Amino acid sequence: MTISTLEVQQLSVVYHTNGRMLPVVRDVNFTAAAGEVIGIVGESGSGKSTLGLALLRTLPANGQVSSGRVLLDGIDLSQMEGSALRALWKHSLRLVPQNPLAALNPTLHIGAQLIEAIGGNRREAEQQAISLLTRVQINDPKRVMRSYPHELSGGMQQRVMIAMALHGTPRLLVLDEPTTSLDVTTEAAVVDLLAELIRERQPVSLFISHNLGLVARIATRTAVLYAGEVVEIAPTAALFSQPRHPYTQALLRSLPRPGLRYDQHPLQPIEGSIPQPGELTTGCVFAPRCPLADTRCWQERPPLIALTDDHATRCHYWSHMTAESDNPSFTIPSPSTGNEPLLTTVNLTKTMIQHRTLTDLFRINKTPNVVALAGVDLTIHRNRTLGIVGESGSGKTTLARCIIGLTPPSGGSIELLDIPLAPLIQQRTREQLRRLQMVLQNPQEALNPALTIGETLSRPLIRLGGMDLQTAHRRVPDLLRLVKLPPEYATRRPAQLSGGEKQRVAIARALAATPDILVLDEAVSALDVSVQAAVLNLLAEVKTQTGIAYLFITHDLAVVSYLADDVVVMYRGHIIEHGPIHAVLAPPLHPYTEALLAATEPHGIRIGEAETTIPEHGCPFQPRCPRAIGEICVSTPPPWRDAGNGHRIRCHIPLETLRATQQPELIER
Repeated sequence: MTISTLEVQQLSVVYHTNGRMLPVVRDVNFTAAAGEVIGIVGESGSGKSTLGLALLRTLPANGQVSSGRVLLDGIDLSQMEGSALRALWKHSLRLVPQNPLAALNPTLHIGAQLIEAIGGNRREAEQQAISLLTRVQINDPKRVMRSYPHELSGGMQQRVMIAMALHGTPRLLVLDEPTTSLDVTTEAAVVDLLAELIRERQPVSLFISHNLGLVARIATRTAVLYAGEVVEIAPTAALFSQPRHPYTQALLRSLPRPGLRYDQHPLQPIEGSIPQPGELTTGCVFAPRCPLADTRCWQERPPLIALTDDHATRCHYWSHMTAESDNPSFTIPSPSTGNEPLLTTVNLTKTMIQHRTLTDLFRINKTPNVVALAGVDLTIHRNRTLGIVGESGSGKTTLARCIIGLTPPSGGSIELLDIPLAPLIQQRTREQLRRLQMVLQNPQEALNPALTIGETLSRPLIRLGGMDLQTAHRRVPDLLRLVKLPPEYATRRPAQLSGGEKQRVAIARALAATPDILVLDEAVSALDVSVQAAVLNLLAEVKTQTGIAYLFITHDLAVVSYLADDVVVMYRGHIIEHGPIHAVLAPPLHPYTEALLAATEPHGIRIGEAETTIPEHGCPFQPRCPRAIGEICVSTPPPWRDAGNGHRIRCHIPLETLRATQQPELIER
């Protein structure tokens, strides 16, 4: 039997705020062995990051371990101070944070930061740094050593953080949302790399994430946190297949899964929200949101009950839990399939001009301009959702900004209801602005913190809807009800709302103008699974009620397969595949689409980092394509091929060959 190297015993953490000691983590117990990965999941505010920081002894100044112990190889970390603690941080305790760009020093080269972390003889440390960068699959490590953090892609920045965390012989590794900002293919490569390095170095690892799919791929066991308590812990496969706590089951029901569609199997978000620290009930912390709760649950805090040697749950009525059903008992009516074109783009191009410094003027090789859009043709139809998918840098957001008028295209045309749109939003008519609205990824930056929610929602009613102030104020409660928020929220300000509530307000503001088309740019990517489920259901319901069309941009294929009717796949500014969602994703035909889907599978094909430049001739995907067939891919632009029923792909490989090469697990999806 493997000897446990990490023991967490009755760990509790409090924060000192406004003269009060607020409990954030309560009575956490678990053990972990060398090489084991413990997944930590739960909604925002559940205490995941606080738990990780407490184990590393890096809590903020107002945080304190109030009770319990953390033993690493028998050493009580809570008793370590001064030089002994600094030695532990240097040699044994490591963190890979969520935002690598914020964690890296922007004024120092990558090499200087790695050498400082490694320590010792500078020449030897430099050689170790180059070796580490090679080990984390960074091409040209000497160039990266000379680079500043902002000169690297997000995936490369995260690989640098992994190299920094895994030098030497780390004993405890905390991975706090390490892939949140990465696109699906980079995310898959980073997770595969982490799994390989953990097997090689054998640290005890905590993988903190709200992405349950990633946790299922990398974690050996998973702990579910709610309001600072472990409510269930089990081997990951058992937890996902047979959850024994209502909160775990509710999280799984919130996930978009293969085969679920908005018009047949709506997601089931968790009603309510996590209680704030200091507002915990005397009984079960989940009782206010639990469908099984009774008087006993409100009055008596359940213990962590051992169901088997490795599966425990904190629920009085765990035996009443029913198996997950793939067929919910209610549906949303199917929308009509009106085919009226609302918006079209024809040969839309956008070239980003690279500004040159004084040094660049003396260089022989000029810095090439970036082609962000390369002749994009698409059509958005009434009462349909067009999904746009692709990696970071594929041109998705540039396309949205050109359509909405925030960025002028370099060429081509955009028409709304057969009327040409001016390139910039300032040049468009009020009626065109009303018909075309947008919701951004971060509602925190999109909402004016100085305005109440009522004032925020009144503005488009007045400016675009032509209402007077009193009429607009009377309409605000209706808008709030449309996005499932109470009318009294009109008097609140954004700081008083959760992230999910802010996003609902942003959607309500966009809908206030009664637009024909709503552009959503990664509008659910930063949300917890339950909040994401509520927003997706809301969008589906609004579409059913109003007939609005959505342009839905995302890198999450599970979300797009749930909500979209049609999908466009983009790569480096090119559309390489488009058609009805069921035709494009089941099975995928283009090798790039196949790679995007396979990135969500444990053993799917991997295509590595994107090239810094794209070929001037031939297929833009050719340098990374796992199925390239030779010189024709290098020299000749691929033709469009008709796969039937509105499904078209741009590839040299014959359709019959592509269909024959699909992986069985992707076809089964």
